[in-house]
Amino acid sequence: MIVCACFFTENGKLLLSRLKSKMPEITWLVRNADENLKDWAKFAFDRHLPLLFIGAAGIAVRTIADFVSSKLEDSPVLVMDEKGQFVIPLLSGHVGGANELAALISSRINARNVVTTATDVEQKFAVDVFAKNNGLKIVNKDGIKQISAKVLKNEKLTVWVNPEICIKDKNVPECLSLIMEKTKPAYADILIDLPRSVQLKEKDCTLLLVPRLYCAGIGCKKGKSFEDLRTFLEANFNKTELLYAVSSIDLKQNEIGLMTLAQYYHLPFVTFSTEELKLAQGSFSESEFVEKTTGVSNVCERAAVLCAGAGAGLVLAKTAQDGMTLAVAERKPLIADWGGHLK
Repeated sequence: MIVCACFFTENGKLLLSRLKSKMPEITWLVRNADENLKDWAKFAFDRHLPLLFIGAAGIAVRTIADFVSSKLEDSPVLVMDEKGQFVIPLLSGHVGGANELAALISSRINARNVVTTATDVEQKFAVDVFAKNNGLKIVNKDGIKQISAKVLKNEKLTVWVNPEICIKDKNVPECLSLIMEKTKPAYADILIDLPRSVQLKEKDCTLLLVPRLYCAGIGCKKGKSFEDLRTFLEANFNKTELLYAVSSIDLKQNEIGLMTLAQYYHLPFVTFSTEELKLAQGSFSESEFVEKTTGVSNVCERAAVLCAGAGAGLVLAKTAQDGMTLAVAERKPLIADWGGHLK
């Protein structure tokens, strides 16, 4: 994960050094002292990267004010005091992962995690967290607050799941009532349907969720920029809104461009070892050059299939351009966790 961080005092600088030592798995992009604060924030927001302000909450609010647009796309934003006593997620707590990141930071440095999201405070079902945990796209974001309002009032919610979507987790929360019908009901509070030909009608449901069906496998030369990778992906695959994950070989696990690409779409970045890639099932294109470089004859197709899981097949075979390769596999949608809480 990439986190953009800034500080304003010597104590803030020392705290960031402490964070770096306690969280080596994070790639920290630190603002230069002479860099304009709003330009720095815009860079992060344009890429949907997390921002961590070590300083006053007021500075953070004024800095990001012009860039806030949508809870489904905004960068997660956190604030810490310079002594590291408190971690406060300010923006994009659920979909962007600010609450989860705040919990991680607080656990590493023994700080207090100050979460203000109502469903988290009340320890109740959060439908946007549920959607994120299960790879579901939120079609109508305005429905989130209506669902959350009902949950906070302890009202029962009706849920219908398309029978083609596997329900692996049978522990349905008490606040949810599954409609056990094969055909779509006239109305459900939450409708979980397949994306093909889905058209949202307000009379059908309060919130529509559809599975993210596709895993992108990507290989690239070292140093490929986020902009090049995004342009390449969107030029060759026109359903990026239904991407479930970005995947590659573990040699690329710290490749800034690929990491940024995944975080731009608020997706996991999954990597596999050479040995794991060799075990992928299917018929793949072969490259002697790739095998000499990575130890396996194909990265993108194998990574896509492994990421998509058992029974997955390619919907886009290897496509190559200017030192980048792309393949896309389709996964079988499932409900793996009804929890709707932060992990």
